[in-house]
Amino acid sequence: MEEPHILTYNFVLAAILIIFTFVFMVLLYFAWKNRDTPISISYGLGVVVASFYTFGYAFQLVSTTSEQMLTWIHFQYLGIPFGPFLWVIMILRFTHNEQFLTKKNIALLLLGPVHTLSAHFTNSLHQLFYKSIAVDSSQGFPLIALDRGPLFYGHIVYAYSYYFIGISLLVHMYCKSNKERKKHIVLMIIGSVLVFSFPLIHSLHLIKIPIDVSPFGLVFSSLFYLWGIYQFNLLKMSPVTMKQIFESVHDAVILFDLDDTLKSYNNSAAILFEEIHHRKLIGETAPQVLAHLPLLAQFLKHQTTQNETATQSMKLKDDYYHVQFSFITGSNHKQAGKMLILHNSTKSLKYEESLRQQSKQYEYLAHHDMLTGIFNRAYFEQEVKRRLALSDQKTGALIVCDLNFFKEINDTYGHFTGDNVLIFTANCWHENLPKPHILARLGGDEFVMFFEQIVSKEQFLQQIKEVRTIFKNEWYKQDTITIEIVPSIGISFIEEEGANYEILYQICDERMYADKKKLKEYYVLNEDG
Repeated sequence: MEEPHILTYNFVLAAILIIFTFVFMVLLYFAWKNRDTPISISYGLGVVVASFYTFGYAFQLVSTTSEQMLTWIHFQYLGIPFGPFLWVIMILRFTHNEQFLTKKNIALLLLGPVHTLSAHFTNSLHQLFYKSIAVDSSQGFPLIALDRGPLFYGHIVYAYSYYFIGISLLVHMYCKSNKERKKHIVLMIIGSVLVFSFPLIHSLHLIKIPIDVSPFGLVFSSLFYLWGIYQFNLLKMSPVTMKQIFESVHDAVILFDLDDTLKSYNNSAAILFEEIHHRKLIGETAPQVLAHLPLLAQFLKHQTTQNETATQSMKLKDDYYHVQFSFITGSNHKQAGKMLILHNSTKSLKYEESLRQQSKQYEYLAHHDMLTGIFNRAYFEQEVKRRLALSDQKTGALIVCDLNFFKEINDTYGHFTGDNVLIFTANCWHENLPKPHILARLGGDEFVMFFEQIVSKEQFLQQIKEVRTIFKNEWYKQDTITIEIVPSIGISFIEEEGANYEILYQICDERMYADKKKLKEYYVLNEDG
């Protein structure tokens, strides 16, 4: 009369496990939606493994023969061997130890699943995984009784060696984390304890429980994992939910979690990672991702003050960027991550530089004579008047110079040669005049020079005489043409005429024309002679 009760009990347990399997499917969907985050892939695959276990064990509970039960055990073992493997990979990602996930290390980690898988499915050949298989009805409903062999305990050693590796990483992370972070790590530790403690109790018969409670613990551990991962901002910051916003932004946007692990970046930021595009960057730490951008890595490293926004301009690769840092706040008003926004300012900087260069060019043109490169009249008069007004020195001098026979040079040899004669004259004055001086072209063939301070009138006149001698000895040469430069000059002295520019200039002009008259008379007499 108890049979209906027994069947009901079996089916209730099986129904619960089927419901758990559907829960796993929901969790798998969540992981799939966040598949761009590497840890969500590990979590999702772990959920698949768990669903094999719960679904298979549900039908094992309602089976009545050893053959049926063994069939569903085989189904469970399509996933069970890979559970510890996927779990330790998830923990490595959670604790930011992705650098150990090399092809070589993954191959070594796969030795455990391969051992369990091969030992289980070849048990009929060696009976070393299960020594014997029978049906036990002593509990009031049919259960399979397995006498486990040495290869099964090899599976236990493999699984729990991975477990101790993962727990050690979690404990190490817990010890070096802040108070807020420790709460999330505790959730992961609780989930891990649930995953591995129930199978250990069942496999080693530490507590006499007639059924395998491991599948029932899996769903609770999965929820703890989900909670810990979500609160730790590894899934919450998935780029899937922000991709449309990201791609509509022209500036480069890079998101990190609070542990400086890369969570997402938009297409505008992808150009910064062109050198390492072959790598799976999501999930790597900032030092790894930004190794080729040391300025940006240092900038991010130094941003530790909460609620701080910082900006800095820097050159990254061949472009200039205005970089802005800010913390991201989640829906619970707590910090959820870090964001870098990089505005490429190369074009604007180049435009600003071109404006500066144009400004310098305009300033140069405003102050200089286009032909000779020396100062022009406007700047000369402005600067000399300023110095005369400020200077206490009374020993300066002003010179006005005019070239004799310049019209004849233009008429005979052309204006191109005439221009070169003016350039030659300006260079000769500039190189040989007493220093310091201000030299300018008044216009045409006229030049003007100002000396703010001279040693003495006699010495100064001797220096100017020497320059005139240079003009007399060093003629302008162009191809087969040689032209003597004959300057007429007029000099006025501040000590004698005062510091009024107009008066000084007028005196220079009068003396220059007097000198011009003498020189012309001299050259006329020589030609007649």
